[in-house]
Amino acid sequence: MQGDPTPAATRTTADVRKALLSSRNTDGGWGYYPGKTSRLEPTAWALLALNESPGSLKNWRLQGPWRVDVAGAPVNYAFQALSGLVMLHHADYAQDASAIARSLLDIKGVSFDQTDAIRQDNSLQAWPWVDGTFSWVEPTCWCLLLVKKLRKQLGAGADERIGVAEAMLRDRACRDGGWNYGGSNVYGQELYPYVSTTALGLIAMQDRTGDPIVTSALQRLEATYTSEPTSMALALTVIALETHKRPRDAARALLARQLLKPDAMTSTLGRAMSLYALTDSPDGHAFRL
Repeated sequence: MQGDPTPAATRTTADVRKALLSSRNTDGGWGYYPGKTSRLEPTAWALLALNESPGSLKNWRLQGPWRVDVAGAPVNYAFQALSGLVMLHHADYAQDASAIARSLLDIKGVSFDQTDAIRQDNSLQAWPWVDGTFSWVEPTCWCLLLVKKLRKQLGAGADERIGVAEAMLRDRACRDGGWNYGGSNVYGQELYPYVSTTALGLIAMQDRTGDPIVTSALQRLEATYTSEPTSMALALTVIALETHKRPRDAARALLARQLLKPDAMTSTLGRAMSLYALTDSPDGHAFRL
């Protein structure tokens, strides 16, 4: 990532790094909170933030092609894609990332009949959180980004899935720009776009800068990111602005100030996402196409 951290970030990133290292579990992963069972999402972000080799993800317990997040629970495809993006960031693990992406090509959200209750194309089957459910914005964005990064290797199947996923994101965009979690309206009411989902949508659509939906979402994010001052939303905002080559120093500074608050150091996921967004990685940007 480019640019220097703000003075506040310089004071806090060392503390965050120390907290992440001290909360690591003996299996090499991290839970959502210190002392909790290792989970895929915080582990993936912590490895990125610490710029460590993702050996613990490669050696994670498997169920078929998937890494098991919670034993007995349905496979969370967003977390599979995030794990793939982390492994793809390290050349030695690119084959593992490719295997995840290839398996994701066969995963589709359910389609259902059109209804007057929501204004959208219900035939579009992008990616769901888990099997047998609707296509949601967040898992679609994570899976779309991984498949885009490996598009040449994956062939025509990737082209088809990318086309459907992008069509779904355009279809679900909110009227005033950006994205809600699922649809953009229900029973005639326009739904509010969230900062975190809008930022993630922009990361996944970073190669579509001329698209009016993307332009509108970027304008919305830049105008409203201060309304959702959580570590997750601000970290994703910084990353989204970076991928679109937009100024992000103000967002970084706000994120650094948030870390100074007493309750900001409790969540491992928040720590890891914040550290990654506030650190200039010598190996480049894991989420840039």
